[in-house]
Amino acid sequence: MGMGIKGISSAFHISRNTVRKYVRKYLESGLTPERLQQMSEEHLQEMFVGGVKREQTTSPRRDELEALLPDYAKRLSRKGVRVKDIYEEYTRKYPDGYKLSHFSTLLRRYTLQVRAIGHVEHPAGDQMYIDYAGDKLEIVDAMTGEVQSVEVFVAILPCSQYTYCEAVWSQRKEDLIQACENALHFYGGVPMAIVPDNLKSAVIKSDRNEPIINDEFAAFAEFYNCAVYPARVRHPKDKALVENAVKLMYRSVYTDIEGKVFHDLQSLNEAILQSLAAFNDRKLTGRKESRSQLFKDLEADCLQPLPGRRYQMKSRRSVTVLRNSYVTLNKHHYSMPKEYIGKRVEIIYDTDTLEIFHGLKLVTTHHRDDTPYGYTQKASHNLPGHHGSYEKDMDEIYQRASAIDNIVLVYLQEVTADKKYLPLAFRACRGILSLESKYGLARLVAACACASQARRYGYNDVKEILEHGDDLSFMPSSDGQETDASERQPAQHKNIRGREYYSNNSKKSNNGNE
Repeated sequence: MGMGIKGISSAFHISRNTVRKYVRKYLESGLTPERLQQMSEEHLQEMFVGGVKREQTTSPRRDELEALLPDYAKRLSRKGVRVKDIYEEYTRKYPDGYKLSHFSTLLRRYTLQVRAIGHVEHPAGDQMYIDYAGDKLEIVDAMTGEVQSVEVFVAILPCSQYTYCEAVWSQRKEDLIQACENALHFYGGVPMAIVPDNLKSAVIKSDRNEPIINDEFAAFAEFYNCAVYPARVRHPKDKALVENAVKLMYRSVYTDIEGKVFHDLQSLNEAILQSLAAFNDRKLTGRKESRSQLFKDLEADCLQPLPGRRYQMKSRRSVTVLRNSYVTLNKHHYSMPKEYIGKRVEIIYDTDTLEIFHGLKLVTTHHRDDTPYGYTQKASHNLPGHHGSYEKDMDEIYQRASAIDNIVLVYLQEVTADKKYLPLAFRACRGILSLESKYGLARLVAACACASQARRYGYNDVKEILEHGDDLSFMPSSDGQETDASERQPAQHKNIRGREYYSNNSKKSNNGNE
């Protein structure tokens, strides 16, 4: 390789005399470099060291300290315990022990060995870490001068370290979801998982095996087709990158907007995004690329595509189905099937729709209507009473009548005109059509023709015509012509008494007089 004694000594951290010794033994062996490379490690050990391994011996003082280090390291992890306090205890027990500087070095070296940190590989597009900064920013009311503190949300993609920052009003779930959604749109894609701290707005109950996620935050993640993967409790190194990103925001964004006064959240976030763009465009320490460049080269294409629309946050409310089979939300009433009367149901709603659940079963959906004291009803629920417009109902009546015969349609229109009040006309027309089931279509048509000619407009009029058989004269004959009135046979009915009835009665009375 062309290296000299000094270069080899410096490269392998061994003394020059040791290097000279190895070179001399190599020259004395007369072996070629190729042959030397083919030799086993045992042969090389025998040739250069003579088969004798160097043994390091430790002093009794070092042995004493080595035995105490595990306990000292454990106590040092406790809050408020300092190295100086432990050293004072050590010197009282071992006055001839190590000085403070050497003691501190050995204790720190042992602590690093037992707390070794593994390297974590971050695949592109895999996770997005989120957290809130500890220091808040301020908004000053332009009218009153009142100062309001706002939270600072920070997100980072660990592969490229591309960072997002935004000011929000609070750490509530509504603001957290909004900030996460803005971060996803800032990145232009969705990672496989979101890694939050154990905030109550994201995690209801932390657990090392399977934490319980807030329902609303879980619904948001499901909408964007990603998982929620909370960091472990009391393991800040699980999200060390976002912790470090918060510190970097203090040095960049916080410094850039220091001394400026903002009167609303929008202007504050505009200033934050301007500073954030400069931060992401700066080159990383020891690298030629910036965060923005790494994101474009490594991570942008690995993110999942964004949905076509933004997430609409849903609210929940538990209500009881009333006796009229309706539930009430914001003073508006929505219908339910009758079998759920008196049961407790869950309404999940947004600005457009309502979904009503009984347990895990979706019972019905409605379009949201905030008209106070109004009623929204589905015909499929088949609730008692009339619902909806009478004009629509009359159109259905007319369609049924036209399917029967045009005579019936014209007569029902005459009935409607005569009644003048639409609900009353609807009832009468509905009743007239119901007579079909008892008397048949042909007689109903004939009865409507008879009633129309007699200018009798009503349900009872048509019914009386059918009962008395007055419609038979309007029935078509076998050749398609209406039957003549003189040829019509009287209707047979138990209450109809003919000439024979009275003649028989008169004979009986005469016989009795005799």
